[in-house]
Amino acid sequence: MKILKYSAAIIFTVLVSVSYGQPGPGPWHEDGPRRERMRKRIETVKIWQLTEAIGLTTEQSEKFFPIYNEHQKAHEKLMKDRNDVIEKLSGLAEKENPSEKEIRKAIDELTALDNRFASLRDEFIKDVSGVLSIKQIAKLLVFEEHFRRRLQENIRDIRRGMGQRRRDVSE
Repeated sequence: MKILKYSAAIIFTVLVSVSYGQPGPGPWHEDGPRRERMRKRIETVKIWQLTEAIGLTTEQSEKFFPIYNEHQKAHEKLMKDRNDVIEKLSGLAEKENPSEKEIRKAIDELTALDNRFASLRDEFIKDVSGVLSIKQIAKLLVFEEHFRRRLQENIRDIRRGMGQRRRDVSE
């Protein structure tokens, strides 16, 4: 199992590194086609690791992934909405004389979105409980958190490496 995790981490790191080595904007450029390709590659690795981590059978996979994919779409939309509200709040906070009413409204929107995230997770757990055992659900929740953290760490490490190379070139 450890070999599988290390292999996946190495594959992910290589994929991201190769994308950074390409000319033009990096793979995380918001509108870049490379970002979308990288996102799909990461999703493929995630699904593969997820299937292994929670021990999905073929029958479970057929029922689980449609539910999971719908949840992911809803989660991504909430993340986009949340990021939009954060940007709005950031703009208001930087204004010379921001409207207190506008700030309060943005804060309320952010709170409502955060509450919606919790509700979405609860709905998801309820929906998959008919497909997965309670132990598999526990493994799924742990996997999601660990995968997110590893992804963030890999991106941070790559960005640090890119910054180091940029400094080396400028010196």
